[in-house]
Amino acid sequence: MKLPVKNIVSEIDLRPNDTFLPLFECVVNSIISLMQINNGSKKKIQIQIERGDHPTNPELFDNQKTIESIKIIDNGEGFTSVNLESFDTAYSHKNKEFGCKGVGRFTILAAFEKIEIESHYFENNEWKMIRFDFDPEKEIHNKEIGKSDRKEKKTIVHLRNLYNHSIKNSSARTTEFIAEELMNHCLIYYLSGDLPRIEIFDIDSSELSVVNEKYENLKKERERSFNIGEYEFKCYITKTEKANNRKNHYSYFCANSRVVGSGRNLAKSNSLFMYPISDNNGRNYFLDVYLVSDFLNKKVYSSRNGFAIPYERDLGIFSSESITYEEIENSLAQILTNEYNSYVKETQEKSNIILKEYILKEAPQYRRYANKPEILSSIPPNLSDEKKEEYLFKISYHDRKRIEKNIQEFINKKEINEETIQVIKKELAEKTSSDIDSLADYMFRRRAIIDIFKKFLEADTNGSYKLEEDIHNLIFPMGVTQNEIDYDSHNLWILDERFATYSFIASDKPITRVSQKKSRSEPDLLMLDEKPEMFENPISFASSPSGELQSMVIFEFKRPGETAHQKSKNDYRWEFSELIEKYFDDFLYGQDKKNYKGRHVIVHTNTPKYGYVIVDVIPPRLEEYNKGRGYRKTPFGTLFKIYPDLNMHIEVITFEQLIRAVETRHAPFFDKLFMG
Repeated sequence: MKLPVKNIVSEIDLRPNDTFLPLFECVVNSIISLMQINNGSKKKIQIQIERGDHPTNPELFDNQKTIESIKIIDNGEGFTSVNLESFDTAYSHKNKEFGCKGVGRFTILAAFEKIEIESHYFENNEWKMIRFDFDPEKEIHNKEIGKSDRKEKKTIVHLRNLYNHSIKNSSARTTEFIAEELMNHCLIYYLSGDLPRIEIFDIDSSELSVVNEKYENLKKERERSFNIGEYEFKCYITKTEKANNRKNHYSYFCANSRVVGSGRNLAKSNSLFMYPISDNNGRNYFLDVYLVSDFLNKKVYSSRNGFAIPYERDLGIFSSESITYEEIENSLAQILTNEYNSYVKETQEKSNIILKEYILKEAPQYRRYANKPEILSSIPPNLSDEKKEEYLFKISYHDRKRIEKNIQEFINKKEINEETIQVIKKELAEKTSSDIDSLADYMFRRRAIIDIFKKFLEADTNGSYKLEEDIHNLIFPMGVTQNEIDYDSHNLWILDERFATYSFIASDKPITRVSQKKSRSEPDLLMLDEKPEMFENPISFASSPSGELQSMVIFEFKRPGETAHQKSKNDYRWEFSELIEKYFDDFLYGQDKKNYKGRHVIVHTNTPKYGYVIVDVIPPRLEEYNKGRGYRKTPFGTLFKIYPDLNMHIEVITFEQLIRAVETRHAPFFDKLFMG
């Protein structure tokens, strides 16, 4: 039975993360070749990089050209007749004890067009030489075998023409980067003392990197074992001093003395490993943990770029009997947690402090968790604010559901004894805490709105002000009615807490939209009420949702930075009532008035009518003129006038007075919720 090389190669799928896997396969083959000879400290591998063109997206890489070809030169055993026969046999197990599966050369051909080999070796008491080419179509060809004049062992493996577009761009890396990757891949050989000197030379730039030097900052910490089922796992824990932009601890899964795939961020299996480890001298380190096991050796793909291991156990009827990634990573995380207990404790304390500060300053709706270490410790450290909010919301949601369920169960069972009373007292206390935090969330939103409102009143650097509609829209969106928005869409509490309960609110809509009276007058805010109360604050009245209309409230806003309605530049001879009384007249003296639903709107002369004018400034001469016509000051500094025959109250308030009133009204809540 024939097994064409091209068929094997076509089944190998390389991804960008596998860019240097063909190189690693060659280097490991060289290491194994060197392990089979006694050449002392002279064992050496040199890698020569030949560059091609710049990648199509150079900004994503290291400002390097892509790799065209690679030479791997070693002074190992060489292509003896036995090794040549093994090379010419698919899936050869000649070096099975070293983890060789006879597929590395096929992985190379999945990336490079062909392999050119020249080897000088000593066999049968004479020096020999062999040259041949190897590609998917012709397989081994152009073979030459003869005597060698070199009298020294040397093998050159030339990987020609990197053609695989899936990895071509990703090859545009510096020799330093490649050396780092090769260091990680070959660490097991370093730990076992089998690593020869490995050099990487860039022919274009003459840059030389020595892989062995990368291990100088790496310290072998501990070797630990653990079992999952019948399989034993060993982990080699190494510590590398923090350098450059490195931010993570990594675990590497190894098979047959080689790293398989990319490193796995340890923080994903144990969030405590989100920060570097500090020693007594203040130096920061990251862990690199290498995991080996017979189980991994059995489960590795033939192409050695992954494992046939499920991520998590399927809990269904056909649950997998295999060990899962999740089980391995959780066991490893437990080992590391035990080994670095003091670090874990320090990290957790740091995370709890950061999370507590976030809750108190940015998320007061979760205030009840700020002093609960067991809750804070359950949230991964080093999260973005968005992720912190996400975790806290989930905890709060499940807490609230649990409390509500327990309370309802108590009500349903009607079992009243000392034990159930104590339990329900605890649940009610937690519910109260949850309700308080919900109030904190709402008050936090209000504080933000107040701050925005104050900013709107400030002149910008050019001396211009926000338009009237900007202020208006912050309080209530223009051109809509209450039935077209939900409560959270408006901020009428800035004017008065009781406005939200009014049976009808219209904003910048002609009166013909709220009644059948034809008029072009458009008050800024018009409210219909059904039960008035005595005036208590700068803006103050009550409402009732049923019965005959009992009161009407109208607001008029003027643009910040401008004086209220003025007939001419220096003429202040006008009354504030001119701005708002006309709106009341439209309702008082119109015929067959109906609201936007077609229901009759009945406003009598004795219907309490409240008109509010909100302005930026009131010039002294304008104030004096209106005082001469019956306007008086309230204890809050606003101006008002009462028309007894019309049962009408007109009040004039500046934006500053409005802000002062709303801040004073909220001060007790803000002080209690946000100041401690």
